[in-house]
Amino acid sequence: MYDDQEDDVDEDDDELTAPCPHCGAEIYDDAERCPHCGEYLSEEDRPAARRQWWIIIGASACLYAVYRWTTG
Repeated sequence: MYDDQEDDVDEDDDELTAPCPHCGAEIYDDAERCPHCGEYLSEEDRPAARRQWWIIIGASACLYAVYRWTTG
């Protein structure tokens, strides 16, 4: 009787884990990030990307052009 209960616990543990899509390590289903490779499991979990440097430079150049146009 005790062996059947132990088997049930092992089966429940298998249902709570899944392989990481990046490295294949067993991770919990509700994890946002793999503790082994550090990759995020989905794009929704990934933090927002920082702005690219070219966007900041382009916006600064446009603001400078408007400034020069209005003062000159």
